[in-house]
Amino acid sequence: MEPADKHRSRSPERGRIPQITQDDYYKLNAPFRLWLRKEKERYFDEMSSEKARKYFGSFIRAWNEGRLRSRYYNQEAELKQLSKDVVTRHNWSFASKINPSEQQKIKAIRDTALGAGQAKVASGEQTTESERVREEERREERRLRRKQERRRAKEQEELMLDEVAPKETGHEAKLAKKRAIGRLRHGEKSLDVDIPDEEIYEDSADSFRALKREQERKERRRQEQQQLRDGASRDERLREHAEKERSTIEMLKAMAQQSRAQGLGLMRPQ
Repeated sequence: MEPADKHRSRSPERGRIPQITQDDYYKLNAPFRLWLRKEKERYFDEMSSEKARKYFGSFIRAWNEGRLRSRYYNQEAELKQLSKDVVTRHNWSFASKINPSEQQKIKAIRDTALGAGQAKVASGEQTTESERVREEERREERRLRRKQERRRAKEQEELMLDEVAPKETGHEAKLAKKRAIGRLRHGEKSLDVDIPDEEIYEDSADSFRALKREQERKERRRQEQQQLRDGASRDERLREHAEKERSTIEMLKAMAQQSRAQGLGLMRPQ
């Protein structure tokens, strides 16, 4: 941590401190980086986006309670002109080769440029830094999204394997899964192909697509069989209905013949 002697200065009165929130994450990135380095002995560029946000929460509390040194609140030139090695671990070897007179010339040119356009330079630096931080967050989000997609694909592959492979237990279940993977990857003629154990749960896009095709094939076969069963049931109902109609007609014919034989008739005039 930074010694608490020559660099420590009085913080402003708490009532005069502008309160900040997580919305100021990009705006106050420079003082936040310096606070991490000096107070926490950590480097912003070595943190994940999630961890950096958590540390910024601590920075917010210290800021709003007036516990930070005044240079953080004032955002003095010291903050805006931080050398790279203060807030990162990167060092530039060419800097040590410049002699003192050349360093003084560079410093004079820099101070002149800053004096002529301080607001514009500060705004440009802040915009560039904010964009860099946002890009780091976007990379972290993409990495987490890819990790979640791989996990979901693996879980779905496991479910499909459970449907394709026989429902054995223990060692038999393991062998059954190996045979199922072999069949899906190498065709119907390779039912007993030997697959190494480490490949059983590998995240393979090819095997996943093969499993999906197998599941779709089974679903189509199930639907076809159901249609056949439905058709057979419908034909059976039609046959039963036709048989009932024939029975009814035969019964009416028999009644008519019996009436004629008795001389009654079905419709005797009054």
